Amino acid sequence: MSEFTVMVLRFAFFALLWIFVFLVAGVLRQDLFGPRRSNRAGRRGRSRGARGAVPAGGPPPGRAAPQHAPPPRAAPPQQQAPPVPRALHLTSGALAGMVIPLGAGPITLGRAGGNTVVLEDDFASGHHARIVPDSGHWYVEDLGSTNGTFINGQRLHSPVQMRIGTPVTIGHTTLELRP
Repeated sequence: MSEFTVMVLRFAFFALLWIFVFLVAGVLRQDLFGPRRSNRAGRRGRSRGARGAVPAGGPPPGRAAPQHAPPPRAAPPQQQAPPVPRALHLTSGALAGMVIPLGAGPITLGRAGGNTVVLEDDFASGHHARIVPDSGHWYVEDLGSTNGTFINGQRLHSPVQMRIGTPVTIGHTTLELRP
């Protein structure tokens, strides 16, 4: 091999080494600090659903619940409305048995200290997932985590509505909505 070829190969190897270092640094940054958020307007638009959500306890203060006449006795029994989720239960993992009451705001999950639920799980990212209320329903959203968020064993790629009793898995931690 000529001296020029060896020098070109050395520079190419050096460049590939630095590309690898920057890729590793990017993955570590995302795992520790969460995904980069470049569009502030998009974030503002998504949070509107949480402001308009009705608390699980019933209608907002100042509004009376509508009065309904009792059904006639001859009518067949009506089906009851589906139960409303009132709490988030952690069913497995280091925090198993913990119960988080649901309010009107989002719940964030991850290893970072600023989360609503700080997970003691090596397979959870710093800012792993978010559970948000919207129009009386709760949705789980993966925040670009490294290992993913799973609902019923299926990896999330977009926000998905949570149903009562359906397991959501983050690393070794499993949680579910309950009435």
